[in-house]
Amino acid sequence: MSTPHRADWVDCARTLAMFCIVWLHADAAPDWLGRVVGGAIALFFLLAGYFMPRGAAAVADRTWRLALAWVLWSLLSLGLMAVASPDFEFSWQRCLGWGEAAYNTPLWFLKTLVAYQLVLVAGMLLRVLPRYRWLLVLLFALGSYTTSPAQYAAIRFDYFWIFLLGFALRDVELERLHAFLEQHARVCLLAVVVLLVQPVLLAAGAQSAGLPWRHCNLPVAALAFMLNFLLLGVLLARYLPRLAGALAVCGRWMLFVYAAHSFVLAPLYGGWNPRWLWNIWVPLLALPLLTCTGWGLARLCPRIMAVLLGRRCK
Repeated sequence: MSTPHRADWVDCARTLAMFCIVWLHADAAPDWLGRVVGGAIALFFLLAGYFMPRGAAAVADRTWRLALAWVLWSLLSLGLMAVASPDFEFSWQRCLGWGEAAYNTPLWFLKTLVAYQLVLVAGMLLRVLPRYRWLLVLLFALGSYTTSPAQYAAIRFDYFWIFLLGFALRDVELERLHAFLEQHARVCLLAVVVLLVQPVLLAAGAQSAGLPWRHCNLPVAALAFMLNFLLLGVLLARYLPRLAGALAVCGRWMLFVYAAHSFVLAPLYGGWNPRWLWNIWVPLLALPLLTCTGWGLARLCPRIMAVLLGRRCK
């Protein structure tokens, strides 16, 4: 079976997730948004695994191009720092986000995804994947309850099970996933609520019984929010197709939007932060602005944009 193609409802879900990420980075969003963004990042890992090529050589080629994009975005971030703050102390560790926070903090995602794809290539060469994919999904999901993720100093393998889950689901066609979510929308919404409430109920039950309790809700919360974003993409495509189509356009440039949105938010980081309506106006402006910028640069400099997006130069 060939690698699945993208669909508008998937790109719509991707845009909704990116909206939450940009909003959180605007530094004035409500507190509850932080938990939502964990699921937004998880959705990107899920889709990255789902759209992986079939062969180890093709995955290795994609990994190389993604690693090059990561390095180039890091260098662009370094150039921005040099212009904005000429007296800053240069550090290769901060340039690449290894050992401390990167100059462009969101690039931890690209660094982590490169590592995941390298592990995937090794697993395919050793014939562990895709044969034992579901067993590995389970093991890494259980392991994510006990790991203590380091956002900057190391690779975050607490999301690796989600990447593997997307890889394991490749045999399910997008049309079948879309039909299932559309036909069972109410059941999926109920599942989202149950997954979000489950850690709270377990903690309350343990407390009332006088039992020690320490929990990590990353796996269940990630599942809930990933399912929620995908479900919203399906429902928007069905009931508000024009809006879904516009959001899908942004989703096709998501890697560019994700890597470049820190440049747009730099004035906010520098102190200009009106905090009007929790800064919800920031993603409302940033997403279409960056989408138009990506589209324009792709027309003017198609090869450069292909490299920045980790794609093949046509």
